[in-house]
Amino acid sequence: MPQATPHRRPAPALCAVEVVEDVVPPSGHPWEKPLFTLCALVSLLMIAALAHLAWSVPETSVWVLAALIAPPVMCWWTRGLRYARERSESVRVSPTQFPEAHRLVVSLATDMGVPRTPEAYVRVGAPSPRADAAGHGLRRYLVLPAALFDELGRLRDPSATAFLIAHQLGHVVAGHTGYWQRLLTLGAELVPGLGASLSRTREYTADDHACAHVPQGVHAVCLFAGGSNLYTRVNLGEMAARASAGRTPSSLLYHLLSRHPGNARRMAALRDRTRRGRVLL
Repeated sequence: MPQATPHRRPAPALCAVEVVEDVVPPSGHPWEKPLFTLCALVSLLMIAALAHLAWSVPETSVWVLAALIAPPVMCWWTRGLRYARERSESVRVSPTQFPEAHRLVVSLATDMGVPRTPEAYVRVGAPSPRADAAGHGLRRYLVLPAALFDELGRLRDPSATAFLIAHQLGHVVAGHTGYWQRLLTLGAELVPGLGASLSRTREYTADDHACAHVPQGVHAVCLFAGGSNLYTRVNLGEMAARASAGRTPSSLLYHLLSRHPGNARRMAALRDRTRRGRVLL
């Protein structure tokens, strides 16, 4: 007796968002460039301070030289080891392995103007539905969690997965995965909240790209709040309304130090694209 084909999960009604007819083209978060400039300036000032120390106190020149060389080398090797891990441990997305996801990556990369289609991998065992984008050298690659696929390897929610892929490609298009961008902002990571604030604006920028190309998949953000099993019960509008509630010192500190926008703030920005996502207050 033929085995019944399992039904694909429908797009969640509670997470549905009204799509305006005039789709706003992606422009990025307005705070991203100023914050990137500030982070780069902080890093350059730290380098200048170390150089001044080596000039003023010759005895420290060896240690200062090591402090200047170590971050670029460690950054390069960390990115390389991360890429090597995915190539060695994760499943490569191809026309024969996860073909649905492969078609989405290729078509979205073409639509978004990515010069070279990034490699994509499925990280088996990842409990979180969050995808990732990274790079090493001239290569860019995406990492998709296994939570996006069902037991037969098919996409649980194609529109939500397309949005998540477009989000990660948005990071690639905006240059967030580049080595030099990362290196220029390393010094800012030593300033509490500064590097994290830049990271939050980049998440909003990537969401902006994804919403412009896959507006029907904005309910993908519900995955971060409810997970791959309960996200259909998440009400995006209700959570978005909480973005301006509960302004306590502890919540302000949490948002300041977090590298990703809170789910409520992110949903509010996706619900109304004419208002940019909140970075600080």
